Amino acid sequence: MIHSMKVKVLKNKSGILSGLVIPVEELDAVKGSLKNDAELFSIIEELLNAQGSSVLKSGTILSSGRTVTETEAEVQKITDKLYTDAFSKGIPMFYKDDRSKDLTQFIRANPDGSEDLVNFDASKGEYTLIKNLVSSGAGYWSYLLAK
Repeated sequence: MIHSMKVKVLKNKSGILSGLVIPVEELDAVKGSLKNDAELFSIIEELLNAQGSSVLKSGTILSSGRTVTETEAEVQKITDKLYTDAFSKGIPMFYKDDRSKDLTQFIRANPDGSEDLVNFDASKGEYTLIKNLVSSGAGYWSYLLAK
């Protein structure tokens, strides 16, 4: 199966196999020849989903007249400005990602670029530190500090 595809074999200077290049148009065929629980199957599936999503986003026009991709870029600019303004005033911002497992857990992005995992107690309106996640200048939003 794979031998009839347009796969390019990469070898190092010693002639030892060092990699394969699989053209995007061949990924479906490769995926179809793999077991569903194979790691490569999952990688290819993720790549295909991302590619399809990207094509869909860049080709879908919203009622605003912008594509989904253009709208996402505009939202990112607005979000960056909100975080930049808050940080310039010494105010932390809060968000969720895969590190905030519980519904009451949030990532606190601090004005120095550090991040903490915190718990929010809605009844008291208070955040409690669970643990420090990354040091000053190493947080996700720290790229805004140079602006």
